[in-house]
Amino acid sequence: MFLWKYMAIIFAFGAVGGIANALLTDNRFILPQKETQDNTKIIRPGFLVNIFIGGIAALVSWGLYGPFADVFIIGGINDPDIGLKGLSLSSVVGALLVGIGGARWLTNEVDKKLLRAAASLAAFGEANGQKAVRISAATPAEAFKIAAE
Repeated sequence: MFLWKYMAIIFAFGAVGGIANALLTDNRFILPQKETQDNTKIIRPGFLVNIFIGGIAALVSWGLYGPFADVFIIGGINDPDIGLKGLSLSSVVGALLVGIGGARWLTNEVDKKLLRAAASLAAFGEANGQKAVRISAATPAEAFKIAAE
């Protein structure tokens, strides 16, 4: 159980880094906000998301490269045929990192399909400066909807 205390401490210090980032980047507001200016929408993460991401990033880095990376958090049973087996801290935080990256990859693939479809629809339609400006600042799903109008 000692490992969870260390993990909490590392997360907390990473969260402090997230606080510093929020203060340095003008993300002093608490929750994510959507800024809209001339049909341009930008989602700003805010203070709480900065704290959470800072904590996760610190935990992943420490879990992969820290002194307890090879410590088993589950198992650690010595099998005469295979040797020591179980689930190490580096395996768990590595899985967290791969999960974030995999989800990002999947999202990017869907976004590419939406943008290709939006480009195809826009190419078939008449030239429209207003739509072009709206599409340039839209999310992939919004760009598809604008092009389909």
